Amino acid sequence: MEELFKNTHDALMFAYNYSSQQYALSPMSKLMKGGGGGSGKGLVSLDGAGQSGIILTRLAQMTPLEQACITARYAPRYEECPCCLNKDKMTEQYREAIAELAEWALSVCTGLTIRNMRGAIIRSFFERGVSITAAAKELNVAKATAYDQKARIHKALKELDGRAQRAADVHLAGMCGDFLQEACAGQTCPV
Repeated sequence: MEELFKNTHDALMFAYNYSSQQYALSPMSKLMKGGGGGSGKGLVSLDGAGQSGIILTRLAQMTPLEQACITARYAPRYEECPCCLNKDKMTEQYREAIAELAEWALSVCTGLTIRNMRGAIIRSFFERGVSITAAAKELNVAKATAYDQKARIHKALKELDGRAQRAADVHLAGMCGDFLQEACAGQTCPV
């Protein structure tokens, strides 16, 4: 079976960023593509939508926290706001993943009950430019407390994210490179 993606990262980027605005190829486009077309993998139109669906379905076999990590890492984070036409509205998918991880962080760090502060700390793990200092000031949290909690949450989140990445590698094996063959060479495979 030919792999469609070089690695899991490429597969996840494709699946989460596949545009719902894609459209089916016209008969003329199909004829033009058939002859001397490029060397693509054919993941356009409904084929691309189907492949994206297959990848996301395989990820649904992971734990909810692992799924939330993968979603926070690969899903589009912001979209154009329909009322003000700015790209400052958080996507529903990303917002739900951050909320799930913020609730999980409550079990990791006792003492920080402000959900928005936990959310800012989680977002700072996945996004550049999220200021813990600004969030702490806005939410009236002591800066030292915010940075102490950030260190604890980021440490636990790094472990969870690594576990999620490994789980995604396992669930997408066969579509992306020879991960399992390389990982299991000469050993009893853990899968």
